[in-house]
Amino acid sequence: MLAETVTDVDASPTPSSSLPSSAKQSAPTYNTPAQDKLRKEVVTLVAEIQALDARKDLEDLSEEETKLRVKLQKDLKQKTAELRRKEKEQKRQQQHRIANKHKLEELCAKNPELTNELKTKQARGRPSIDNTQPALLSAIIDIATYGSGADDRRRTENLRAVKTLDELTTALSTAGFKISRSGVYLRLLPRRSDTQEGKRHVNTVPVKLARAQTDTHKMHVDGKFARATIVNMEEVASVLGAKEVCFLSQDDKARVPLGITAANKQAPLLMHMDYKVTLPDHDWVVAGGHKLIPSVYAGIEIKSGEMGSCKAVTYSGPTFVAVRSGKHASSTALSHARDFNRLLNVDEFSSMMKTDAGHVKPVFMITVDGGPDENPRYDKVICVAIHHFLEHDLDCIILATNAPGRSAFNRVERRMAPLSRELAGLILPHEHYGSHLDADGKTVDVELETANFAFAGRTLSEVWSGLIIDGYPVVSEYVESDKSEMDASDLRVVSPQWRQFHVRESQYCTQVVKCNDRSCCRVPRSSLFNLIPSGFLPPPIPLVQTCDGLKAPDAVNVNDAKFASVFLTQCVNKAVLPRSLVSYKSVPFDAYCSSVQPVLQRRTCSKCGLYHASLTSLKAHLRICGTEQIVPRIRPVRVAARRQREMMAVIAYNNMEDVEWIEDEFLDVSGMDLK
Repeated sequence: MLAETVTDVDASPTPSSSLPSSAKQSAPTYNTPAQDKLRKEVVTLVAEIQALDARKDLEDLSEEETKLRVKLQKDLKQKTAELRRKEKEQKRQQQHRIANKHKLEELCAKNPELTNELKTKQARGRPSIDNTQPALLSAIIDIATYGSGADDRRRTENLRAVKTLDELTTALSTAGFKISRSGVYLRLLPRRSDTQEGKRHVNTVPVKLARAQTDTHKMHVDGKFARATIVNMEEVASVLGAKEVCFLSQDDKARVPLGITAANKQAPLLMHMDYKVTLPDHDWVVAGGHKLIPSVYAGIEIKSGEMGSCKAVTYSGPTFVAVRSGKHASSTALSHARDFNRLLNVDEFSSMMKTDAGHVKPVFMITVDGGPDENPRYDKVICVAIHHFLEHDLDCIILATNAPGRSAFNRVERRMAPLSRELAGLILPHEHYGSHLDADGKTVDVELETANFAFAGRTLSEVWSGLIIDGYPVVSEYVESDKSEMDASDLRVVSPQWRQFHVRESQYCTQVVKCNDRSCCRVPRSSLFNLIPSGFLPPPIPLVQTCDGLKAPDAVNVNDAKFASVFLTQCVNKAVLPRSLVSYKSVPFDAYCSSVQPVLQRRTCSKCGLYHASLTSLKAHLRICGTEQIVPRIRPVRVAARRQREMMAVIAYNNMEDVEWIEDEFLDVSGMDLK
C-alpha cells in the first residue's frame, strides 16, 4: 500500500521548470499551489511512516508510536485522495474551458456582432485600439478633412485645415474614442519614415502633421492698409447691426473641368492639408474651354449686442453658387450684377438682404477678390455699384478687397473647402446628349454643346445644393449662357458731377454714399450718418504714442504703427498728421497705402483735392472741375493683355509689381513689343 502511494505521488505533473523547451511551447503548464502543498504533505507523511516501519522491524516500537503510525496512514490516505480529486478537477475545468472556447468561437463566427459585444480577442495580451475601436482611423480622416480651406493662391489642388494634434485628440475624445495624444500621433503619417521614431507609425491613415508655417502666404506692403479698411467696415457694421447692414463676400472658385475627375481624393495634412493626388488614366481636358465657372456668394451673419467689435461680423451664413459655362460665358462685373439681383429673390437670403418690412437693407458691404475684373477701383465695377445704389435706394454701398496675394483671408474662402470636397472623384459628363466634338476635339455642333454644358452645370448644382455648411444651406443653380450677364443698356448712367459728390475711390475700396441734398437723394433709411456725418469711411490712419502726444507717422514708417479704429480716426486733426499730408486739402484715402505713394499726388485733383484710384477717373473729373492738370503717362514694365482701347499693364511700384487695366492714352509703350 505504501509503495503504491509513493508511486502515485511521483506520477504527479512535472514542475514547469523541469520541462524541455519544446514541451513548454507546445503544452504550457500553470502553477498549482494547492496541489503542490498536498504533494509536500504526502511526501512528509510517507517519510514518517517509513521511519516508524523501520523501528517496527527492530521490535522497538512503543504503543504510542503504533497509534501514531495508524493515524499517519489515515492522514496519508485522505491527503492522497484529496490530491487526486484536485488533479481530476483541474483536468475537468480545463476541458470545460476548452469546450466553452470552441462554442464561443462558433457563435462569434455565426454572429460577428457578438465579437464586439463580448470583447473577445484572438491573440494574447492587451488588444490593439484599432481592434477595439475599429472606426478610429476613419474618424481621424473625417476630422482632419472637415473645415479645410482651399489653397491660398488656388494654383494647386491643395486644401488646408487649421488643426493641431491637441485639437484632433480633443475631437476624437468628444466623438467617444478613448486614445492618448501619443496614440493619435502614431496613427498619422510620420514626417520621416526612415527614422527610429518613424518606424513606430505602423497602422496609419493618409494624414500628416506638419509644422505651422506662415510663409506660404504672399506678403504685400499694402496688407495692413487693406486689412485696416475691412476692419473699419466691420466696426461700422457691428454698430449698425444686422437690421440695417447686409454683409456679403464674393469670389469665383477655380474652374471645374468636364469629362475628368473634378477633384481627386487626397490625403489631408493637418495644419496645411496638402493632398496626395491619385490621377486617373487621363487627366487632360477633353477640349478647350470645357469647364464650368462657379461664382460663390457668402452671406455673413452679424451678431447683435457686440457694437464696435469686429468679431460681431461672423464667418457663417447661407451660400449661393451661380454656375456658368466656361466656354459660353465669363465672370465679369455685369455677371456679378445679375447674380446680385438674383440674390434678392432667393428665399435663403431674404433675411440677409431685406428688412423685416421686405425692403432692401439700406447699407451693403461687400468684400471681393482683387482680380482684374473684380477690383473695386475699376470703372465697370464702380458703374455696377452705382446702379445697385440707385436702383434699390441704398444709403451706402462699400466694395473692398484685400491686398494682392491675401485674398485667401476673405470670408468666402471658408465655404470653398466644403464645396471642393464634394467634387472628390466626381466626373461631370461632357457628352450626355451625344458628342459635339470631332476626332480633333473641335466643336461641330454648337447647340448640342450648349445642351451638354447645361446638363453638366445642372448636375454640379444638384451636388452642391444638398450641402449644409456650418448649419446654413447652400443654394446652387446653373445660369444659361444667354442670361449670364445683366444687359449693359440697363445700367443707370450718372454724370461725372454726380460721381464727384457720391463716390469715393481708392486702391482697395470704393464707396457710394447719399449726399445731403434732398433734391438729389432721398432721406437716409439707416443710422450711418449719425455715426459718420459724411457717410464715407475716413481714410485709415496709423497712430503712435510719442513724447509730444499722438502722432501719425510718415507713410514710409508705417510698419511699426497701428491703424486706429474708424471712430478714433474721425477725431484726428491736422496737428497729428505728418508734414507730407498737411498740404492736401483733404487727406487722400490712400495716404498710407505704400504701393501708391509715387502716384498719390498725380491721382489727386490739385483744385478740389479729390483723390481718384485711376487716371481714367481723374481725367473725367478734371473736365468738370475746370483744372488744367497734366496727367503724365505711365511706362509699364510689360503689357500682359489687350482689349478695346485698354491694356493690362504690369506696373512697378516701390520694387513691387501690380497689374491694372489702363486706357491706351495713359500708357507710354513706345519701343515695346506688343505682340
